[in-house]
Amino acid sequence: MQNLKLLKAIVERKNRLRRGADEGQTVFEYLGIIVIIAAIIAAIIGSGLANTIATAINTLLGNILD
Repeated sequence: MQNLKLLKAIVERKNRLRRGADEGQTVFEYLGIIVIIAAIIAAIIGSGLANTIATAINTLLGNILD
């Protein structure tokens, strides 16, 4: 009877760990996406392209509002 309780506890623990593995993977996937987006933004700012984009947007908004 003691062995049966121990086996049941081991199986329940494995099932909990298996379900939790998917949730942890999702967090790392979101983290990876955030890192990629941050790298793209840093590249745009570092290359000076950000000023060109800001100037184009301001020009277009100025044309719309005039």
